[in-house]
Amino acid sequence: MNIKKLFAGILACVMLLSLAGCTVGGGAPAASTPAASTGGDAPAAAPAGAGESSLKGQNVRVVIGSTSTSGDSYMIADLVTRYLSAEMGFNGKVDAIGNAAALDEIANAKGDGKTVMMFHDMTFLSVLFGSVDEQYALENMTVGPRIGQNPGACFGAAAEAPYASLKEVTQYLIDNPDKTVSFNIESGATSHLCFAAYYLWVQETYGDEVAGRIKAIVGGTTAEKLQRLWDRNADVIYGDTSAFAQYTEEGVQDQLKMTMFGSCGEVNGVEIDSMATEGVTFNGEPFVFAKDFCMYFPKDMDAAVLAEYEAAMQKVTENPDFQADMAKLFYTALSADEVTVEASKEFIYNKREQSQELIDRSPSLDSLT
Repeated sequence: MNIKKLFAGILACVMLLSLAGCTVGGGAPAASTPAASTGGDAPAAAPAGAGESSLKGQNVRVVIGSTSTSGDSYMIADLVTRYLSAEMGFNGKVDAIGNAAALDEIANAKGDGKTVMMFHDMTFLSVLFGSVDEQYALENMTVGPRIGQNPGACFGAAAEAPYASLKEVTQYLIDNPDKTVSFNIESGATSHLCFAAYYLWVQETYGDEVAGRIKAIVGGTTAEKLQRLWDRNADVIYGDTSAFAQYTEEGVQDQLKMTMFGSCGEVNGVEIDSMATEGVTFNGEPFVFAKDFCMYFPKDMDAAVLAEYEAAMQKVTENPDFQADMAKLFYTALSADEVTVEASKEFIYNKREQSQELIDRSPSLDSLT
């Protein structure tokens, strides 16, 4: 078997096993495979209908703004949906339909709680970056409880690359004035913002000549980014530590082996330097931008059902089993106070405001591709 076929097989297995985290025809989704891929034991699926709420026995569709079933958006949504299914007694299923489609679903769904979007900062970043229409602004939906944080979205490169950190990427560009380094990111996503922060820092610190050789490749699921890296059609890709970690372990074939660096925050249980510890700054301050995941509902959401979700999420986030499952994926569980609707809305709106300045200063991707 040649290496390319082996890699394709690994990717197919990751996607198929992740898809197995959803049931068909009701019942709480089965345990998510990614927990096992990080070395932990996946939690047992909670029995459907075990909890109590006005949604007891109902089917609930959880849409995410990604089409990947191997990235952090699916992993955390699958985990939270299983715990909420048990707590509220509904039959939840995660549907990976992509950012634009998920936003459209929430804009047109009924406010009965049977359609939920669980997604990260791309929800508002895609509007700020102009990737989607203003009609999908936060003001036109209901911000629900936050569900967790991923500080471990990061950059990754082939282990054979002449750099294993953002510092070394920068030094490589300085030492090789005829070279470029391409970064595979997603437009309007956290990767776009973190890439922009790195680019602006290099530009400010080392000038346009060095920064001008930092290039962007736009688009792709986690699996597609990994394929580009395998093919060496991208030098650096952006994704999640829980998706990349298996390719950094001993015994991985040379063509597949990766290094991870420049995470957007400090990650417990993973030896990786964050962008801040690598010296990347914005407005003179260390740059930190962990991915914050939240529930989003239609604008006319039923207040009573929203309160049920809030109460259930408060119980879930304080559940030691949930906290342990989040830790296995290197994610951060929040406190009961942090996941209230009021606190979540304030947090998300403030984060959107803080992101605007960086976006206003970011170069157009058209000039960097």
